[in-house]
Amino acid sequence: MKILIADLERKEFSYVEDQGLRKRYIGGVGLNTYLLHRYTERRISPFDERNHLFISSGALTGTTIPSAARCEATGLSPTGYFGTSNSGGGLGAAIKFCNIDTLWLKEASGKPIYLVIDEKGVTFKDAAGLWGKDTFDTVNALKAQEGKDTEVACIGTAGERGVRFSSIQNGYYHSFGRTGLGAVMGSKMLKAVCFRGKGEIQVSDGKAFAKAAKRIRERVMSSDSFGYTRRYGSMVVSDVYNRLGILPGYNFRKGSFGNWESTRGRKVFEERYKIKDFACLSCPIGCLHWSKVKEGRFAGLQTHGLEVTYTLEVGARLGIVEIPEIFTSVELCNRLGMDVISTCAVVAYIIELFEKGMISESDIGFAPRFGDFETISRLISMVGKREGIGQLFGAGLKQAKKHFAGSEAFACEIKGLEMPVRDPRGRFDTWMLGYIINTRGGDHLRIRTPVDDLRDFERNYVYEPLSLTPAELELVDMPKAIKDKVLGKPPAQIHIPSMAKYSEELVVLLNSFGLCIRPPVLRTIGPSLMAKAFNALYGYDVDEDELLSTAERIVNLQHLFNVEQGLTLGEYSFPERFYTESVEFRGGRREPLDKKEVQKTLKEYFTLRGWDHKGNIPQDTLTRLGIETWTRN
Repeated sequence: MKILIADLERKEFSYVEDQGLRKRYIGGVGLNTYLLHRYTERRISPFDERNHLFISSGALTGTTIPSAARCEATGLSPTGYFGTSNSGGGLGAAIKFCNIDTLWLKEASGKPIYLVIDEKGVTFKDAAGLWGKDTFDTVNALKAQEGKDTEVACIGTAGERGVRFSSIQNGYYHSFGRTGLGAVMGSKMLKAVCFRGKGEIQVSDGKAFAKAAKRIRERVMSSDSFGYTRRYGSMVVSDVYNRLGILPGYNFRKGSFGNWESTRGRKVFEERYKIKDFACLSCPIGCLHWSKVKEGRFAGLQTHGLEVTYTLEVGARLGIVEIPEIFTSVELCNRLGMDVISTCAVVAYIIELFEKGMISESDIGFAPRFGDFETISRLISMVGKREGIGQLFGAGLKQAKKHFAGSEAFACEIKGLEMPVRDPRGRFDTWMLGYIINTRGGDHLRIRTPVDDLRDFERNYVYEPLSLTPAELELVDMPKAIKDKVLGKPPAQIHIPSMAKYSEELVVLLNSFGLCIRPPVLRTIGPSLMAKAFNALYGYDVDEDELLSTAERIVNLQHLFNVEQGLTLGEYSFPERFYTESVEFRGGRREPLDKKEVQKTLKEYFTLRGWDHKGNIPQDTLTRLGIETWTRN
């Protein structure tokens, strides 16, 4: 593997090559995990110049493998724990075309700079004229300066001003959103990185690789979820979530809305706003959309989307009804360079503080309300620019709640990361357990089951139902021994702790190889098919068991990093709201979670991982996984 190291202080660059890393850590999040754990000091400030930032392309990214378009940014998060985020578009391939696997950003510049990277290395350039610009204007300026085909990763005002949930924007609409790495980039005075390489990816066995690519394409397109995902993208689940009562409405106080389908549902989006579909590099799904507002106040607005996360966060958590207002709110977040999920969580918290009389109109400057686009957009702007009360709330919920005694129950964060999109009271399953075991904090994208069931079912903290037919289950690329363990023999139900362990490792593999995790891929592409592509591309001879062992090593390194950062057992928990309050939805009410039952399931997951009851990793587990001595220093 070839790692490009850019020293931002000295304006120097160098290369490190280590082919042994490929089999042990693959690429993407796997390689970043190793580099972060080995080379980043513990207990430093996330804004310390010694906090390294790594951007790595997936091992298959840039090739003809379907959906292999993704890359990963990783560093010590402003949450204090493992920070990482994944992004698609053309950036991952552009990294590979610079003949590198990873960009390692070290130290900090004394003044604003941006980098231009190609096959020859790094050019360090002055960014004084870009500092203060939003991300769209920054991308425009850099494409004009460095070439229209240049792929640009940059920060906006939020990253410059240290908003702890700032994103690194990838072009105009893609982003490394979660865990605040834009603030880390801003602390280094690094405005942008431009990639414009023209290199080629060498394939060890072209015939075998073409066969693997064809097989993966066939499997993806044969998935039961392919057609709906191609048509609606992530919006396919919008109506389902409302029916199940798992929306995060009004800061997780309302699980569904009576007018949801007619205002924020998938069909109204398709019929009134979507004008065409498009796809990331090499992807047959085409789940991305280009939309246009044809009438009303925002007539003429064209934008990317609608993604279901935006609908659930802006449309449900903040209660905004009109899709054009959702588009505009999201674009404001993108221009400022802020994670949409964390931004909406913070704004919802502010509004609830105001409703409860814990913050006044004079403190804010106006009276914010759920569903009110004008006041919500003002709050987003204040937070992104850290103006007025935005100075306090730009620190994120974990810090902000310290200033408002009694608000902890509805400050919806886990391990310092704001919770997203789904209410666990409406549906406790593998995905919901993933919110609290996730190594990057309260998040929904790192533990995703390939056999997710979208029917309603009675709450059970250990098992969830299995709805796939035998034919559908046959398409799931999951080792038979694991299928038997997780689903039973014959398959009957899903054991939540076991599936959480497997699906966490599966997502690590997908993010290490640079593959998408949306259901047509998640449902069909697993370790055996990834191994075939990996072997053909690099000339290896690994099997599915070896890949899963690698994934287990990566998960443990991430967890070990968090433990060494001071993570405690008490942080593996939902906010108190979810244990003490019921939530209404159109089918009735969902009762609070049972904290003891949640903790029992958590402890069972710990046992399956080979950890002790507090989540610490014993020496025998470290030895079994081949985690070297340096990882414990």
